[in-house]
Parts: sequence; structure tokens; C-alpha cells
Amino acid sequence: MTMKPFDSIVVSALKETPVVDKLRGASAVVLERIARGGGATRWYYCHDATRLEEIAARFQPGSVVSFYFDDRIKSAQYSKKIRDEAAGIVGRAGEVIVGVLAEDGIEIGAEVVTGPKELEEVTSTLTEGALVFVGAFPARDNDGRAAVTITLPDADGVVRPHPH
Repeated sequence: MTMKPFDSIVVSALKETPVVDKLRGASAVVLERIARGGGATRWYYCHDATRLEEIAARFQPGSVVSFYFDDRIKSAQYSKKIRDEAAGIVGRAGEVIVGVLAEDGIEIGAEVVTGPKELEEVTSTLTEGALVFVGAFPARDNDGRAAVTITLPDADGVVRPHPH
């Protein structure tokens, strides 16, 4: 796979963080907050470091990208227990992220669910045993262990502040 210039910049920037080392021993749920996207996000599952370049090629210039290595967004096979956990998060936090891994094994089709009726609608299409991701919407933590967050440069290679 030939990388575009921006992709090379992103991969180089990620290599300056603990992300690559962390991916040698753990998977990560990745949240991309898209610059100038009006609150738009994209979610990814990075099983290990071999998937990093493929994921980096999907990032938009100027995005803030967070890699979560802990279970704040839990991956599990869908079951009644997981549905009940999601309902508990809605009750405590007012919303829950429910995502399903796409066929490509990378993108997560995530939805922000804000109530029991909406949770029922989202989970009614899930099959027992499907890989799902559930958790409260995460902060932009950056402790280098449980989470790493980086602001990507714009297409010209300059890092600029954007409202995300």
C-alpha cells in the first residue's frame, strides 16, 4: 500500500507518541473528532500495530484522535448482559456509545444512545455473539498509558487549533 503524503505525516506523528508501543501488547478503540465537522466523529478498532497505517489513512486533516487502551469503551460479544450494562450507563451518564464492528474489521459503526427506547431500537438489530463496543462517551485523556490523544496536522502539515 502506497501512502499519500498526508498519511506519512500522520504515521510519523503517531510514532512520536506511545501509541505504537502500546499496540504491541494491547488493542485500542480509536475516536476521531473531525475538525470543522460540527461534532462529527468516526470510530475505529485497532487490533494491533499492523493496522495502524490503514487506520491512519482514514483520518481527516486537523482531527483530534484518541486511542483508548483500557475498557472505557468495552468490546464484547453482544448479550443480554451487555445490553443491561449499556442501559446502566444511560441511566448514570445520560448517554451511551453502542458500536458494531464493520466487515472491514476496522471501522466501528457507533451511535450515541440517549435513552431506553433508543437503546431498544439500536440493540434490536444486534445478534447474540456479534462484536460490539459499549461505554460512556470518553474524554480526550492523554496519560500515555490508558489513553493517548493527538491533534493531527492540517493537510499542509501545520497543527492548528480547531473547534472539535
